Amino acid sequence: MRSEFIQPFVDALVKVLEQSTGQPVKRGAVGVKSSPIATMGVASIIGITGSSEGRAVLDMSRETACSLAGAMSGEPAGSYDAMVSSTINELNNMVCGQAVSALVNRGLRMDINPPTLFTGHDMDITNSGMEIVTIPVETRHGPVLLNLSLRSKS
Repeated sequence: MRSEFIQPFVDALVKVLEQSTGQPVKRGAVGVKSSPIATMGVASIIGITGSSEGRAVLDMSRETACSLAGAMSGEPAGSYDAMVSSTINELNNMVCGQAVSALVNRGLRMDINPPTLFTGHDMDITNSGMEIVTIPVETRHGPVLLNLSLRSKS
C-alpha cells in the first residue's frame, strides 16, 4: 500500500475519536497484517472505490462499542443494540469520509460506500491478495483498530 494513503486515515481516526468523545486517545504503532484478520466482535466495514480500491474495517469489542456509543450520544448505552450499531457505523463513516476527502484534495479520485456492520466472535475477514495496514488506538472506552486495505487500480 502506498504510504501516502495511510496518514490521512491515522489522522482522521484520532481526530474523529477525540472530537466525538471529548477525550484524548493514544495512538499505537501502525503495523501490517496478513489476511485473514480476526475481528474483536464488532466490525464496521466501508468499501473504498475510485482510482484506488479497498476497504476500511473499524474493529472493537462489544463493550468498547457500547461505551463509545454512550460517550458519543451523551447517554449511557446499557447493552448492545441498534443504536450502538448505528453509532459505530457512523463513526467509521466519519473517519473514512475525512480521510478520503483529504486524499481527494490531493488530486486522487476516490469515494466511499455506506458502512456495513458485522458482529460476532471468531469472525475472519479476508482481503484477497491485499496488504492490511493496522492502525491501533487506545481510548478510555477500550481499544479500537482500523484495518486498512487499499491499492491503486493503475
